[in-house]
Amino acid sequence: MNSNVVSLFADQVTGAAKNTERYVRSNPWQAAGALAVLGLAAGLALTRSTRWLRRRRADLAGAASEVSGG
Repeated sequence: MNSNVVSLFADQVTGAAKNTERYVRSNPWQAAGALAVLGLAAGLALTRSTRWLRRRRADLAGAASEVSGG
């Protein structure tokens, strides 16, 4: 039973990879554009989350020093 599930999953992944390769080979500029947009979105998301974390840490550090009397 378990090997059937793994085999089915492997077949689906292989099929998806082949379809993706076919699409990229027939539409290289569209694929490059889509990857550029995804990269930009990921970069913006990481930048925003990093800035948010830095602000949050600074706020928590300030609150901790106020509580401790520092």
